[in-house]
Amino acid sequence: MLKRIRNLFNKNKEEVPILSVDDKIDCLFYSLKENIITIHIGSDLVKYGELICDIISDIRQEIKDECGFIIPAVKINENIFIQENEAVIYIREKQVDNCFLVPNEESIREEFYELFKSIVYDSINTIFTNEITERYINTVQENNSLLIWNLTNVLSTIDIKTILTDIILKGKSIENINYIFEKIGELILSGGEYRDYFKKYNPHTIAKQVIKSM
Repeated sequence: MLKRIRNLFNKNKEEVPILSVDDKIDCLFYSLKENIITIHIGSDLVKYGELICDIISDIRQEIKDECGFIIPAVKINENIFIQENEAVIYIREKQVDNCFLVPNEESIREEFYELFKSIVYDSINTIFTNEITERYINTVQENNSLLIWNLTNVLSTIDIKTILTDIILKGKSIENINYIFEKIGELILSGGEYRDYFKKYNPHTIAKQVIKSM
């Protein structure tokens, strides 16, 4: 059953012969060694696995539309050691929340939807890993390798991750990732006001300026 659920969740990726930039980023998540988001469900919820997958798919699309970030694919496991109507959410193998759902479609659609979407936003710094940041860097590099060469000489992957997550947490979108990286490049080349006392560029300050330009 759970294998079928995962196949249903991934079926759209398999049917697309020509991938957009967003689809390329999405597919790359499947090569990540770590299960970033995992949901354990009790035995009473297994028969609603397809519904849970549909809800997650809708939330992934909504978050992509709202902030341009494609959250990684979600793994769903049945767990016989939790309560029959319990759903436990793990991010990078750490439990972040759980809920008890009345095993019917209406309850699951309403309660699980609200819980999962809020968890994603609350945990964006954890979900948005360094490896995911590197995927975005590589995507921009395809179009502007010189820009990426200049940026990565002065900004670490963690710095770039901080800039991107700051933008998302301020309610802005990183969908136009090429523009964002170009703007970061402009700010870095403009002078030293974005440096801190240690002569390093301050990613939070850069993020504020990028946000102002959006």
